[in-house]
Amino acid sequence: MRTIAVVAECYDSAPLERPITPMASRFSTAKSVRSASGIGRALSRARRVAATAGPGRKEAIVMAGAYGVYNVVRAVTAGDFETGRRHARSIISLQRRLRIDIEGAAQSFVERHHLGMRFWGMTYVASQVVALPLSIFLTYQFRRPAYPFIRNVSLLAWTGGLIWYATQPVAPPRLMPREEGGLPDSVSERTPVDLNSGFTKAFYNPIAAMPSLHVGLSPIVGGALGMLLPGQLGRAVAVGYPLLVTISVIVTGNHYVLDVAGGLAVVGPAAAIAAAISGRKGMAELRAEARRS
Repeated sequence: MRTIAVVAECYDSAPLERPITPMASRFSTAKSVRSASGIGRALSRARRVAATAGPGRKEAIVMAGAYGVYNVVRAVTAGDFETGRRHARSIISLQRRLRIDIEGAAQSFVERHHLGMRFWGMTYVASQVVALPLSIFLTYQFRRPAYPFIRNVSLLAWTGGLIWYATQPVAPPRLMPREEGGLPDSVSERTPVDLNSGFTKAFYNPIAAMPSLHVGLSPIVGGALGMLLPGQLGRAVAVGYPLLVTISVIVTGNHYVLDVAGGLAVVGPAAAIAAAISGRKGMAELRAEARRS
């Protein structure tokens, strides 16, 4: 018995060189490894999808669905008019301090010199509901390697815009009182499109002046259309289209000058991310077109 006691005492006091890992801990570690591996595979697959153009029907459903969701969410998350006007007053005040409050003067100049306000109104409408979808479709059809970039930057910009509209609604100049810097609604007055009708408001958020994705996406649309046209004409469209859109959103009373900067601030990072995930082949084609321009 004494021998057994001595052996037991030695065993109890001897340090263990390799501690025994609990079974639950080993299972937890293995689960973490599997989760990390699964996330890595999912990210890799997502990047492959982002860098490729799918079948035409699938891409049409994705883009039409995304554009529809963008407009519906934009309408549903519309802020109240008073909040939008309060934010608009801050923008107007800042622009006055910066001496860039030119919206009223620009609109008056176009009206006074009969410089085609109807044209500018239709340009404003068409830039969002015609030119953007058309550029996406034509890029898919005729410049498919560049299509993933156009698709990705559009989706990212719409997402960023929705977040901004929901968190900081801003009333456009046309919805502000005249004594506070408001402007006439030239689109509703000079074109067949009534921006204030119940039907129209069901598809867009009127309290969403900042940021202007009309302008933010215009270099993307202009570049896409420019790729599809030959020589000097393509270069003229690539450069001229963003300029036309910028003028149209200002003179029609739909955006402030700072909204233009806001749109570019959203689309710039979106374009950088899209370029990183859209594949080398498509980006190489876009760079080649830019050099030719």
